[in-house]
Amino acid sequence: MKLHFIIITIVMCLLGGCSERYPNQPKPNQPPSTFLALVPDSVMRSTTSQQHLHWWGVDPDGFVKGYYISLDSINWTFTTSNDSVLGLKISTTDTTYKFFVAAVDDQGLRDPKPASLKYPIHNSPPVVSFIAQSDVPDTTFTVATFQWHGSDLDGDETVVAYYYALDDTTNPSKWKSLTGDYSRVTLRKSDGLMEGTHIFYLKARDVAGAYSQTIRMPIDTTKTWYVKDPEGKSDFLIIRDWTWVDDAASFYSHTIDSVMGGRLNTAYVWDIKAGWSPTTRGKYVPAMINPTFTESIKLFKYILWYGDNNPQLDIAQAALPAFEAAGGKILFTTGLPQNPVFDPRGFGDFAPIDSIEQYSFVGILQRNFSTIADSVVSVDTTYPRLYRDWGTSGNGVAYLRGILPKGNAHIIYKMGNSQFAPAAGGWSDRNTNPIIMGVQNAADQPNIVFLAFSLNRFSGHEGVGNPIITNNAPAFLRKVFYDEFGVR
Repeated sequence: MKLHFIIITIVMCLLGGCSERYPNQPKPNQPPSTFLALVPDSVMRSTTSQQHLHWWGVDPDGFVKGYYISLDSINWTFTTSNDSVLGLKISTTDTTYKFFVAAVDDQGLRDPKPASLKYPIHNSPPVVSFIAQSDVPDTTFTVATFQWHGSDLDGDETVVAYYYALDDTTNPSKWKSLTGDYSRVTLRKSDGLMEGTHIFYLKARDVAGAYSQTIRMPIDTTKTWYVKDPEGKSDFLIIRDWTWVDDAASFYSHTIDSVMGGRLNTAYVWDIKAGWSPTTRGKYVPAMINPTFTESIKLFKYILWYGDNNPQLDIAQAALPAFEAAGGKILFTTGLPQNPVFDPRGFGDFAPIDSIEQYSFVGILQRNFSTIADSVVSVDTTYPRLYRDWGTSGNGVAYLRGILPKGNAHIIYKMGNSQFAPAAGGWSDRNTNPIIMGVQNAADQPNIVFLAFSLNRFSGHEGVGNPIITNNAPAFLRKVFYDEFGVR
């Protein structure tokens, strides 16, 4: 019996020893640990509201499948990402945010001690600047447009308002406000744009109430710009679209002064070619044709637009249709581009022209006063014939082209018959196929008269020492402005 008891006791001890060394219950799942870093690494620096955060987790007995993130440790969002760029909203000058992240392992167990970082956010003031090449010309009429771009390191959406003032920045009532989605403003006479010198001021404000530095236009702090007000002084505008150095300016000013008893001698002149180059607009042309140029010409009722062989068609296309729609009336007289192939669609936007003849009918139109070959003959006999000039503009007029009018156009001029054979540079082959040189958009009360030649080059000659050829340009201008446009 004793031996049997001893054997049983030994077996039980052995079994108990095995139980202590080899348990049959696995160790419980351990939660992951979470780590958080700010790039660049700084916990308490005062910084902007755009933050790039990185986080990661380590699980001792499995793997991390994702993370819960929060800004208040109450409301959590799950993500599998390891980083994020946070836009922390600024509502006061300075704000402190805290960010929490807790790793989650493959069994869904979350880190009970989330990692966190504190972010003292310093609000950055907004910045505003004028759009490049949007400078106001040094002289305008009572319409001026200003364009700008506002930004903020805390996010451009934090720019909530713009404030502008004309001339006076010391009186708070002079500042006018616009919401943050504006990027331009057009000022008129009703906004205080009276005749005289002016300065435009602008500043931005963000959601936290911080203001940008105040900027000004003209940008040069030593300058102002001058505003001319035609109201009550003139309803007539001359647009000078001319680069050649000759007598064109004096011709138009003197001729206009002599017409209708001086009725038009108060005309304003807008030189859109001053400072012009093939890559740069004239220095008196605003950056925005619409609305600035368009609204400026609408201050007048009548326009005489005279151009050289390279008229600014893009400006005419953009502005003249609205001027006509507002009841304005235009005399447009211009040479045409010298390129062998020319896209005529620009003229058709504002004149009764379907197309322009692709090629010129003569290389150089010389003076030839003994014939009518170099005159423009009236198809509408109420218009006078116009003869080539004998001025300082040179001997010839180059690259004349005929008009192919729209169906509703009223033809007023054609080219005179040529005495020359085509081989000699003439156009006798066109004697039965008239070269149309002038049209208007209606037989009665038109609002545009278009000449495919420069009127000053068909002003005859009455000087000494050369053949006396009648200058019918004054009679033509009277016909257009008095009879057709109804100027009184």
